Amino acid sequence: MINDQLFLTYRPAPPLHQFVSQLWYWQGVPAAHGKDRLMPDGSGTLIVNLEEDEVRNYAGLHDDVVERLPGAVLVGAHSRYSVIDTQEQRAVLGVSFRPGGMWPFFDPAAEELHNQHIGLRDLWGSAGATLRERILSAPTPVARLRVMELELHARAIRPLARRPEIAFAVERLAHPPHDYTIAMISEHIGLSTRRLARLFSLEVGMTPKLYSRIKRFESVLRLMRPQARVDWSQLALDCGYFDQSHLIHDCRTISGFTPAELHSRGSFNLHVPL
Repeated sequence: MINDQLFLTYRPAPPLHQFVSQLWYWQGVPAAHGKDRLMPDGSGTLIVNLEEDEVRNYAGLHDDVVERLPGAVLVGAHSRYSVIDTQEQRAVLGVSFRPGGMWPFFDPAAEELHNQHIGLRDLWGSAGATLRERILSAPTPVARLRVMELELHARAIRPLARRPEIAFAVERLAHPPHDYTIAMISEHIGLSTRRLARLFSLEVGMTPKLYSRIKRFESVLRLMRPQARVDWSQLALDCGYFDQSHLIHDCRTISGFTPAELHSRGSFNLHVPL
């Protein structure tokens, strides 16, 4: 713990590691600004607010319409930004799923959770309603992460094994220059493009085309971050866009900002301060 801040990450053991990139625990003083725009990355997250029994999600033209949810929430895979309240970031436990990683643990298909925030009590019943209290009863942050890990094992309703065709597609579509087409993937794995799109949507929460679009935008964020001055035309080409106009359109749609507006906000990961 440094300056009263604590950030722990934990990578679960097999077979859970195929579905969860990490469990994490954050405790500290929240940021001075009131809200963050959280950029999508094609995967879902489970959030447990340990400071208060509420999670706030914002929408509306000016990100000023608040939705109040219970303190344990599943955030489905998003294809555009969401807005979080930084004042909630005092003591939070989370599960970062891999793309397609929500599939074994929730009865609704991932496509039904797309762009949704849903209370765990509505998904897991009494187990979801009591999860926050059970985590809080654990004596240490590490023990709290362990409670969450055991809960995921207990809640699995499908086999903890990845469908290899979807795992292959997810991996191929995730990296620049994003020139591996859906047709090429379909031919490689021996599925029709329609069948691939259906299975991909069920498990990942969006079509392969939309997922590829999100990962292409994520590569823009990663490449522009360290540059003091950006050659936008070159960056667009490097990330697989037709041209700069294509990049600007996607950036506005996904983040609500132009590329230049995003860059002007300085270094960030997927959290963009408002």
